Amino acid sequence: MIPFPATAPSRTALPVAAWALGPYIYDGNGNDYLDGSSGVLNVNVGHSHPKVLQAIETQLGQLTFVHRTQFRNAPALRLTERLLSIAPANTAAVEYSNSGSEANECALRLAFAYQHRRGKPQRTVILSEEPSYHGMTAAALSITGSPNKRDPSVEPLLGPSANRVLVRPKPGRRRATHEEWAQALLAVGTSKVAAIVIEPLGGASSGASPIDIDTMQWLRRETRDNGIVLIADEVMSGFGRTGKWWACNHSNIAPDILTSGKGVTGGYTSLAVTFVTQTITTAIAEPLGPIALGHTMSANPLACAAANAVLSVIEEEGLLSNAAKTGELLAETLTGLCDRYPTLLSDQSGIGLMRALHIRPDQPADTNKRIIAAAKANGLVLCPAGIGQPTNSVLVAPPLNSTPEVIHELTDRLNKTLSAVSEIGVENA
Repeated sequence: MIPFPATAPSRTALPVAAWALGPYIYDGNGNDYLDGSSGVLNVNVGHSHPKVLQAIETQLGQLTFVHRTQFRNAPALRLTERLLSIAPANTAAVEYSNSGSEANECALRLAFAYQHRRGKPQRTVILSEEPSYHGMTAAALSITGSPNKRDPSVEPLLGPSANRVLVRPKPGRRRATHEEWAQALLAVGTSKVAAIVIEPLGGASSGASPIDIDTMQWLRRETRDNGIVLIADEVMSGFGRTGKWWACNHSNIAPDILTSGKGVTGGYTSLAVTFVTQTITTAIAEPLGPIALGHTMSANPLACAAANAVLSVIEEEGLLSNAAKTGELLAETLTGLCDRYPTLLSDQSGIGLMRALHIRPDQPADTNKRIIAAAKANGLVLCPAGIGQPTNSVLVAPPLNSTPEVIHELTDRLNKTLSAVSEIGVENA
């Protein structure tokens, strides 16, 4: 754990951020850092965007909190209307929470409630994937396929292990194929499975590795045909990060439940969403009525005002198309860096402006962390990813409003970083 406040300066202490603007963060000494990971893939429209700041300031002077059981509020009503207009097909409802972990907890509760309401209480098994990351709360952690996120001390919180099945890809692959999913379903028995949870585009665990389109479409057919709830975790990949509103759009599928957060408010405040289809909402409403969901701060007016402003920026500034186009440029430059440092990097992966550089399997396990540290020294902020080979990687995900000039500067700082880490260096390029 990181002590706070720091008791003494240290060579390894994190810099103290003082202010930020656009894609840059500045410390108290005036050093600038290019935010090449958008915080942790949440600062989607950059820091201190004037339209978002103005919306928050206006809302601060009007209304910051009412509880959803006592009042409705205009920003939340407006946000729900807007979210339903961009949600996956057949979405009927939006449930609000404060983080991606909570959104996934909500999704799991809805999946179990759906199975119970339709007379299938024996469906208690959740299938998810290793690698994956779904959050740090108990239920979300229980289906997370990241051993480094799990400590033996938390196992008593996670429930019976028989109810959690991790589907693992064959050695050398980053994501499971439909054959591996089929084998897992056969082993468990489809009649026992309540839900399958997937990351259409993997994040912190797989290094921006997408599920094959054929596998995504196969999972959609299998879950629909067998009464299994398909949950898509798009906490990182949602809200335009991939050049479309949702990573699922690239496979032309719509899950039964989709969770997202992070980018919905652009890092300006806390909010997360769980989209629920008509099939689920209808089953839950009958015959026992809806279940209680939500938290004290859920759908508070200040967070919803921020989210409305961020959505307006994405729409008005054409950031979906910008993420797609600029993402192609980023992919091209990252591929060039892989060619330049072939003994250090294997390849790049991702969609839009959610990408990763993958470390060669023969490199030390901490290479991605060494790259992160060297990047910070070169004024570049990146995120480590992966749970071991072949997913060991570094996430590269600048804001959605990044210009080609920002991408070129990011590439230059990243090149200097890799030169410092690699045994090749730029002199042999």
